[in-house]
Amino acid sequence: MPNNLGPEDTSVSIKFGAGIRSRAPADEINDRECSAGQNFDMDLQNTQLRPRLPFDRLGTVPNGEEIRGMASLLKSDNSTSMLVQAGDTVYEWDGSNFTSKGTVAATSKLRGHTWHNWQLEDKVLITDINLADVVMEWDGSTLSDVSFTDEDSNPYTPFKAKYCLIQDERAFFGNVVDSGSVALPHMIVGSKVSDYTNITVANKPSSALGEDDPFYLLTPDLRYINGLLYAFDIVVVSTMEGQIFKGIGASAKDFAFKPLYPRSGASGDESMKFVGDDVYYGRQGRIESLVSNDKFGNVETDDLSVDITDLIEDYTDWTLAYNERTQRVYCYPYNKGEIWTIYKPLVKSDVSPWTKYKTTHSSNFNPTTIMNCYDPIDRLEYVFWGDASGNLYKMEGTQGKGDAGVNMVKTDRLSKMVLLPEDTEAFNIFGWVRYRRINPITITLRIEFQGDQTYTEVIPIELEGATGTSFYNGGSYYAGGSYYGSNFNKFAREKVGIPGKSTEFQVRTTIESKDPFAVAEIGLRLQVTS
Repeated sequence: MPNNLGPEDTSVSIKFGAGIRSRAPADEINDRECSAGQNFDMDLQNTQLRPRLPFDRLGTVPNGEEIRGMASLLKSDNSTSMLVQAGDTVYEWDGSNFTSKGTVAATSKLRGHTWHNWQLEDKVLITDINLADVVMEWDGSTLSDVSFTDEDSNPYTPFKAKYCLIQDERAFFGNVVDSGSVALPHMIVGSKVSDYTNITVANKPSSALGEDDPFYLLTPDLRYINGLLYAFDIVVVSTMEGQIFKGIGASAKDFAFKPLYPRSGASGDESMKFVGDDVYYGRQGRIESLVSNDKFGNVETDDLSVDITDLIEDYTDWTLAYNERTQRVYCYPYNKGEIWTIYKPLVKSDVSPWTKYKTTHSSNFNPTTIMNCYDPIDRLEYVFWGDASGNLYKMEGTQGKGDAGVNMVKTDRLSKMVLLPEDTEAFNIFGWVRYRRINPITITLRIEFQGDQTYTEVIPIELEGATGTSFYNGGSYYAGGSYYGSNFNKFAREKVGIPGKSTEFQVRTTIESKDPFAVAEIGLRLQVTS
């Protein structure tokens, strides 16, 4: 005969700091993870529930046209400048104002990435993802077309390119249109050493060339190029839903492509990013790691998004942006109204590195352009993005202001499934919320009872803020010792009674606020009996 159990006291502590793991059964995930959620921050060591930073609206371009491109210049004297393309006009944004610097084709999508900087002459080379305009350059004061010449010093214009990479004193251009307006989407053009204006589409690497001569190469699978970057001491090239190749050799005499990952399937014109120790890239229904593929082939462990595959399996084209300073990779699936964010320090841990960003702001997280640039005021790296109405935003915004300084941020997390001992029920449930005193907020707990009893108990709880001390003390968001760099080190505890009983349950935590907060723990004390 079975033995009766109880009543016995037990307790449950819900912690935070890790990401979403939606694919695994809810009772098999880590205590720090959640089975669903949005708009929370993550940390390798901090287990508090904190909101993502809101985004700032920096301003609206004078012509009110769609933001279609950006460029970022970092000069050798450490000064910076930033361009923003809106429709057919290119503006310099100085941190406060937009000043027109030139016009381009209205259908172009200009890209002047940080790795496009040619610091020998303090210029950034600007390509066009849409191939509607020629390769340009910006020196901090003048925007102009690059005056290319061929290997015989003859004028070679117009010349267009989707991608650019500067490495080993050369400029590499990928997916190009030559001076005769012939589209060569499967071609890489390498400039002459120390002269990015000297190029050719006539000479392949050979022993007949000089080591510093310009050259061209075709992708071995002849598919069009959709990614070009430098990583692991090699040039890496991706083709649309095709393969990833690595460049071998060191000069115009011996440069060649070899397969790095066959059938990589990278999807999207801006889906591949170097993240310091790896290359992340988007493909249909997943985000993958190149390092894992290079070592192990196409296996499930190379899928960075394995924890959330069920939520993104029908997503196709991706755009990735990476902020090296904050270690966050923003993965935008086209026209989905959300941004999936990877916190890179958690990638090699045993917990999920994923959170989803959503907003109630009218921009709806559907950026027309998103890329990392140096801020012209503080010279720090941020991820900037624009919308169809000419608004410029900064992803890592100002705490306490809300999205675009207007909308509250809704933070939501659904905990792992709490299972009680076999054939027992919980009753006499009491709970508490342990939190840092920052600002007054309302936290809503939804106890989702399941098993023998299936219903939801909704409990709003008012958390008091701190008094007598100024919150904004000049610290930074990622300050380590205390939340947002503040000196709020004292914790408070709010108790609550929870009616109901069941054999298993999950706890959904929701906070909708402009203010920062830090919830250290949600605890439950209950009695169980058979």
